[in-house]
Amino acid sequence: MRNKRRWIEWGKDVLIVLLTLSAIYLLTMTPLVRDSGVLELLSPRESPGAGLSEESQGLVMLPTRLAVTGEGGRYGVQYNEERMKELFPPLGALLGDALASAGMPQPITEGEWRRYLGGTGAYFDFQGEVPLAALKRWLQGPEEGELIGSARRVLLCAGTEDEVLLCWQEAGSGRFFSCPTALTQSLHLDPAAEGLTPNGAYFAFEGQELSRLLDPYTLITEGEQDRGGYDASVPLTGGAGAAAVLEALDYSAQNHAPVSGGEVYLDGGDRLVVSDNGTVTYRAAQPEKYPVGKDIADRVDGVRALAERTLGALCGEARLYLMSAQEEEGALRVRFGYLLDGCAVRLGGEGWAAEFWVEGGYITRFTLRFRCYTANGERALLLPIDKAAVMLPDLTNERRELVIQYRDGGGTAVLPDWVAV
Repeated sequence: MRNKRRWIEWGKDVLIVLLTLSAIYLLTMTPLVRDSGVLELLSPRESPGAGLSEESQGLVMLPTRLAVTGEGGRYGVQYNEERMKELFPPLGALLGDALASAGMPQPITEGEWRRYLGGTGAYFDFQGEVPLAALKRWLQGPEEGELIGSARRVLLCAGTEDEVLLCWQEAGSGRFFSCPTALTQSLHLDPAAEGLTPNGAYFAFEGQELSRLLDPYTLITEGEQDRGGYDASVPLTGGAGAAAVLEALDYSAQNHAPVSGGEVYLDGGDRLVVSDNGTVTYRAAQPEKYPVGKDIADRVDGVRALAERTLGALCGEARLYLMSAQEEEGALRVRFGYLLDGCAVRLGGEGWAAEFWVEGGYITRFTLRFRCYTANGERALLLPIDKAAVMLPDLTNERRELVIQYRDGGGTAVLPDWVAV
């Protein structure tokens, strides 16, 4: 009798649970709840740039310079990666939405570009020439429709009435373009500038003195620059680094032979040479080992992934940035460089850290130049940019951009300096 009563009570409990779940389901089908947005908050959502880890997204899409202009003035930041990491996520989300909703591009004059720079907007400088399709992929995730071309400088700015325009300066030609977006000034652009106190940042063309010396779109931030020094080393020495690289590149450590200044590893007819100086080269006999896809976003993203798990894993306190992705003679050449706290590292005579060639949807050859950078506690106090511009003779004949740069000629340490590029 007691067991029978227990089963009855258990059945009542089950019935109550089922009735509750049924009521909740019916409630979610009502217009009030469906239109409220609650379901969207509760449902799992795929993050932008699906397939990329949060760390990899940050490494790829973080700009080196950022300027936000509102009614009270402009706030600019450069050579400060920690501050950039704080500011960029919400602004990067807006840029991703703008890229995803971009309309038909139209050419604009340089005068219009400068006028937009002076108005309400958010300006991004990615240091390298980034394909817009790849930038949209990293910020927004894969979608149909792609903007054509590459840009280093990108701007979200106020257009007519309440619209927001996406503008950029095209890499190579230097021409300027704009297109409409689905963003609005009142809901998106104006709130982006709230909470940022203007710090006097300006572009060289806006200053009477520096406009005669510098590239017009050099971003000027006031004050001396206190920068740190770094020890530099080859991370492949000692065996552990080389073993990690071989694993990342899917090469066996068994099938190898000595060559002048290093070791050659074989995979069929493919050759991987690991040199004692930290340079790794690859040549494919049958280009099937590293597939990356065929559209520009897939190719650049596939190359980026390989660069991150090799160079990016062993570069210490540096990070990689995309320098360029250019079509040449039926192949795509992609180059990456090192950055130290937002400052580019010029490595050797060429400047780049990695060069990849992509043909027919496969990486067919590459050169990787491994360096590891560690802060050594040394400090270098650099002049303010306006004083440095007057003192540099490289700027007297033509207007060039003045940047803080680390030069790595293969030694054991690097220090920053002002360089005209």
